[in-house]
Amino acid sequence: MFQVCWRQHGGSGLGVTMAEVLEMATSDRDWLLERIGQQRSREAKEIEKAGKRR
Repeated sequence: MFQVCWRQHGGSGLGVTMAEVLEMATSDRDWLLERIGQQRSREAKEIEKAGKRR
């Protein structure tokens, strides 16, 4: 639940409330968690690439 509710500094997270997470179907929560993981991996790779260009 923390991953779904977590909001990055600057507000680029999902911003889902705990109540909203608890109301979601398990399959929806699982999909969101998978998608969040994929997005964070992509962002980490882009940050790493940007650091190598300097």
